[in-house]
Amino acid sequence: MERSPEKSPKTITRRSFLQGLGGIFASHWALSSTVAGGAGILARAEHDTRTLKKEFWDLSYPTLPAALDGKRIVQLSDLHLEQLSLSSTFLQTEVNAQNPDLLVLTGDLISDRSDLDKVSAYLQPLKARFGKYMVMGNNDYSHFSRTLFNRYIELLQGIGWIPLINDAEQLKNLDLWVIGVDDPATAHDDVTQSYDKLAKRASSEAPFRLVLSHSTDSLDDIAKYGADLLLTGHTHGGQIRIPGMKPLITNTYLGDKGIYEGYHVIQGVPLYINRGIGESGIPLRFNVPPEIAIFTLYKGQAEPVHVTRS
Repeated sequence: MERSPEKSPKTITRRSFLQGLGGIFASHWALSSTVAGGAGILARAEHDTRTLKKEFWDLSYPTLPAALDGKRIVQLSDLHLEQLSLSSTFLQTEVNAQNPDLLVLTGDLISDRSDLDKVSAYLQPLKARFGKYMVMGNNDYSHFSRTLFNRYIELLQGIGWIPLINDAEQLKNLDLWVIGVDDPATAHDDVTQSYDKLAKRASSEAPFRLVLSHSTDSLDDIAKYGADLLLTGHTHGGQIRIPGMKPLITNTYLGDKGIYEGYHVIQGVPLYINRGIGESGIPLRFNVPPEIAIFTLYKGQAEPVHVTRS
């Protein structure tokens, strides 16, 4: 994988790796009792952290609007720019190569207020034919005053992104509503408000409802209103997954039940949990490579088709 021409990858020693994991590996003799074993784990973690996977999904709907047949939605999530090891140039190449019709980002773009200086470099070059939409995550709220948060929103809008904060936007030419539910992890979500514009539409309309939310903890309320596809993130797919041990991050009620990545249909809602691109707390992944997800919509009855590519 190409490494960043803009900054050097972090040098991670075996000692700092084990210390950074807070003793998870150090306490597991089968993984870290030898120098060779520890070095092997470190190499694997570095590989998993920097090897971006592309998850391709073909999703079929019997009632899909004709305007959406063959259209492609690309999802990014959890970039955590503060310690992201992938370069903006690399991400631009990977995303734009997918020719998105819609590009969506399901929260946690930043981890610290200093990340504001990196937002334009990563997000402005990304292209999508019909629009770029974002919802907030817990980290997008945690480090800002109200004034700085407003500057953050203005920055996103200024580089062509549309933040949806408990709001929705109709794309009439696609028979599509993009519905943004604000972050559930910090209790900013208001699903009723998010669907308010849809509630006022003519009852004869049957558009496709694409719902974005950082966390699956909004699912119960979303299911009451209905969604054709719900895209989320937040769990990083566990981020650190050691066989026989609990993943490092599963911090949702579905995650606690073992549902913290991938495609599922729950309460009648087709749901996707993105592993994200960056890391939280520990700047490493293990058995959980970063991803971008690419969904192509088709009119029909076929079961979902999934392919992973590097």
